[in-house]
Amino acid sequence: TAAPNGKCVACQSLDNKITIYQVGDRFKEMRKKVFKGHMVAGYACGMDFSPEMSYLASGDGDGKVYIWDWKTTKLLSKWKAHDDVCIQVLWHPHEASKVASAGWDGSIKFWD
Repeated sequence: TAAPNGKCVACQSLDNKITIYQVGDRFKEMRKKVFKGHMVAGYACGMDFSPEMSYLASGDGDGKVYIWDWKTTKLLSKWKAHDDVCIQVLWHPHEASKVASAGWDGSIKFWD
């Protein structure tokens, strides 16, 4: 997932973490930017940056939505969003308090 500022990308890893890579002239791992705590092994769960890049959100294999602080990489919030895998999470492009999630349970939900 590309960051809104175009300077980095977030990559979901099968060892249950999100790693961040700097893009531009060189492709370089940002080793201090690792987001953990969710379970995605075996799933291609989507993630997204908040529009102002304050937060990073991801779904997980247990149907939860996770929100991390971008600067500190600390987990801020998580909640049960779906009865099956939460395969995608997207921020509203203009209202940073709103998030949409899609699950394998066949539902799309809008969170505020």
